Amino acid sequence: MKLVKFSVLIALLCAIGVFSVGIATALDEWIYVDLEEKSNTFLVGHQWWTKTPGDSTLSLLPIDKVGAFDGPDGKVKFQIIDGAIVVFGTNAVQWPKEVEGIVVEGKANFIYFLHATGWEQNGVPSYVFVMNYRDGKKEELELISGFNSDDWCHEEAPLEDDNSVWGWFKKVGGPCGHAGLITTKWENPRPDIWIDTIDIVSLELGSVPVIPAITLGEATLDVDAVGKLSVTWGSLKDSRRF
Repeated sequence: MKLVKFSVLIALLCAIGVFSVGIATALDEWIYVDLEEKSNTFLVGHQWWTKTPGDSTLSLLPIDKVGAFDGPDGKVKFQIIDGAIVVFGTNAVQWPKEVEGIVVEGKANFIYFLHATGWEQNGVPSYVFVMNYRDGKKEELELISGFNSDDWCHEEAPLEDDNSVWGWFKKVGGPCGHAGLITTKWENPRPDIWIDTIDIVSLELGSVPVIPAITLGEATLDVDAVGKLSVTWGSLKDSRRF
């Protein structure tokens, strides 16, 4: 009987080891970056660019839900909270000039940004997403009105960038009576290196960026398979009383 129990334990342990490694290496179609810690405005009951009372079109987003939005090559899922990150523009100077340390801690083939601006600055970059890798290197994505970004009230304006589309819009709500958000797809040139964090940096022009969501595509989080295995082994030993 003891031999049978030991054989069962070994089989379970091997299965757990394979399962744990699978968790650490398998790619998920979507992983949602948690913006709540860095969020500095509200979408419901407040104007996002001032935080003064009053709803805007963005209050019609699927708050506290995961929604499917249009993307450049199909639907993209974003997790929406009652909040967003806003950074400085000369039309709204109360916001921080950069928001650093948005936690990712994972690998990704793609990153999808849901974003727009209040006001615009055509023809030149006005804000930047900075991807900080574990090896100390960085990659940047520049946002330019009319190319891969635009004023949130210009949801009918074409975008020149093939990797950016108007991912969501509504024809109601203040202050324009309509507004939208852009989905921009960024292909990671270093998909095998962990991305620790993302920074959002204003280039201090007229555009006032708002970013309600970020999603990783074809991604995996930094999971410690060995740690998971040891925890599971301990719980199995206790539960089976070997």
